Amino acid sequence: MSIPAGPKLDFIEASETTISLQFQPLSSIDRYEVQWKLVEHEWSNPAGSTNATASGKSSNVRAEAAELTPGMTYCIRACCIDPSGAKGVPGPELIIDTEQVGCTPKADKSCCTIQ
Repeated sequence: MSIPAGPKLDFIEASETTISLQFQPLSSIDRYEVQWKLVEHEWSNPAGSTNATASGKSSNVRAEAAELTPGMTYCIRACCIDPSGAKGVPGPELIIDTEQVGCTPKADKSCCTIQ
């Protein structure tokens, strides 16, 4: 049996240092590897990866790319992993920006009031 291509990723949210996403698991696969890199870099040396597992009756698998640099553009993809540990072809790539570090005070922490 051949290993299917990785699933299509759906964006949930991004912060300065993390990108959260989800995907629908394939019925024949329980383990996935989510990989990320800076958009201008090659996949031969990804910036990071994490394992994600489909559990029970969950309709979606959630994953998070963490320890990212603020204000950068990342490319993220997922691969299916079979029971022997072999990886399939990566799925479609998702390109997302992390949030920029803010240098202005947040509205709820402002020290000025206008009357």
